[in-house]
Amino acid sequence: MTERYRWFSQRRKLKDQKWPCTHWRGFMVGVAGLLFVAFAILDYPVGLMARDLSGPIREYGEFITHFGQSEWILITSVLVFALGMTAAGAADEADRRTRAKGVFLAQAASFVFAAVALSGLAVNLLKGLIGRPRPNMLVYYDLSPFAFDPMSFASDYASFPSGHATTVAAIFTAAAFFLPRHRILFFSLAVCVAMSRIIVGAHYPSDVIAGLAFGSWFTYLTAIIFSRYRMVFSIDPQGWPVPRNGFSALKPEFMRKHPHHAAPQTDLDLTTQKGH
Repeated sequence: MTERYRWFSQRRKLKDQKWPCTHWRGFMVGVAGLLFVAFAILDYPVGLMARDLSGPIREYGEFITHFGQSEWILITSVLVFALGMTAAGAADEADRRTRAKGVFLAQAASFVFAAVALSGLAVNLLKGLIGRPRPNMLVYYDLSPFAFDPMSFASDYASFPSGHATTVAAIFTAAAFFLPRHRILFFSLAVCVAMSRIIVGAHYPSDVIAGLAFGSWFTYLTAIIFSRYRMVFSIDPQGWPVPRNGFSALKPEFMRKHPHHAAPQTDLDLTTQKGH
């Protein structure tokens, strides 16, 4: 059996292991509650209010909403993957540390690409199947937020869930898995960027909530699948994905902190010496 086949077969055996707790019950209940409140109270008045927004708030929304587009993160992921594979392939056979760094970097880029690209494809399919009208249909055609047109696959009926919010959630959830100490910051950034879709009048609040929930859940599921092949993540006792190697392991040698050793005493050392 070749070394490469043995490497892959060992990871296939992980599929027989019991799946970790996915925390889906509490997550589903919380999202359902938020969606109910948004549907019942927020969607209609907020959809009308977005029409009258102007000035700095509108400019903020129009500027920051572009960060929810997936192209920039997908292109970056491909470049990082190529960089990692090149570094691993160019390293000497004996330089295992450099090869491991390159492989981990390539796997991390693959994870981000898969989470963002696949969640985007899935949410676009859902939008077409559900067929919810966008807020502009309420403003200009007095069409209720609940006037669904399933299977229409028209842009004016592609409001629920928000695709931009899904992409934002996928990106920042991935970042939170890599840097768990900063997960509150990433969560706040995801909400701020996703809310811009409401400001520009492209989505209702419930659309954004559903997009954030779907993107974060999809990224979590992707991380679990990667962990079952011993790639990028492992699962901690609480069932959360944690990186197998921290990003600190990717630092070049010159950026690492090495313990400081005192210089040996010489005849040219003119500082005061003990006992003199």
